[in-house]
Amino acid sequence: MPQLHLPLFPNGATEITQTLSFSKLEQTVTYFHCDMPIFTHEQSDRASFLVAAAQLHVTCGAKQAAVARAFGVPQITIKRAVKFRAAGAPAFYAPRVGRSAVILTESVLEQAQSQLDEGSEPRMVADLLGIKFDTLSKAIRAVRLRKPVKKDTLPDIQDIAFSDVSSNSSASSKSERSSQDAQALMGRATSNVPARVAASLGELTAVTPQFQKALDVPYGGVLFALPALLALGLLECSEDSLNKLPDGYYGLDSLLLLLSLMALGRLDTIEALRYTAPGEWSKLLGLDRAPEVRTLRAKIQHLSANGQAAKWSTKLYPSELKMPDR
Repeated sequence: MPQLHLPLFPNGATEITQTLSFSKLEQTVTYFHCDMPIFTHEQSDRASFLVAAAQLHVTCGAKQAAVARAFGVPQITIKRAVKFRAAGAPAFYAPRVGRSAVILTESVLEQAQSQLDEGSEPRMVADLLGIKFDTLSKAIRAVRLRKPVKKDTLPDIQDIAFSDVSSNSSASSKSERSSQDAQALMGRATSNVPARVAASLGELTAVTPQFQKALDVPYGGVLFALPALLALGLLECSEDSLNKLPDGYYGLDSLLLLLSLMALGRLDTIEALRYTAPGEWSKLLGLDRAPEVRTLRAKIQHLSANGQAAKWSTKLYPSELKMPDR
């Protein structure tokens, strides 16, 4: 997308050539040939500026480079205005005609969506409609087409509760979630307002995780390691070995899972969490958003005070599991 360069109109008279100049009074720009005004327009009227710039070159003999330098715009802008002048002044004010879809017209999109809804693979749909697979894939990524999500059954893990997701519900895309997170009333991605209000009033011990269908979740692959983490006793001995957390929104299980998944996602420090989308990390935890760095740091210090972290570490591996000898 070419960048739009707006002309510069400083207050007072500005010389373009020895005989041409312009000045701005309030929001009105006036062009002069010697002492005689020859053209005027509003400062925000870009079309009239292009008309004037073309006239300065064609009628008044100013060089295109001098006009571009005086107004601080690229010389190609003046060159195009001069070329466009051949169509007449009304052409500068005519609505711009946008480029319409050449391949993926409305009818083609309807046929493609119908095939996708029936379960056809995108490559098969592209071959059927005689279009390139890359073109169809780009439309799916731009959410112009919707690819049905395969419905998988999710097993219960420990006491983590999964929300009821009906077979008719659709998975959210990353762009949809980003828009919703930005509109949250209590801050970015804080969509679980009732639970957060209850936690602030001391009426909630910890929020219960609820997982939802989602597409394109960053670091989603780390969930493959979740069964192994649970088998190693990540959540079994935590309450006995670590200091008890005060009642609040984030529970102990959610915090330990977050730290473990951050390590698997190669986030080397807690500070690295600042540079990730909090609403996206929360999808791995079944929450509305991940805790802020200062909140996470404070809770870690509370949990590990008085050497409790070392005590928890020694009890991390269940007795029935033996680590291989090196």
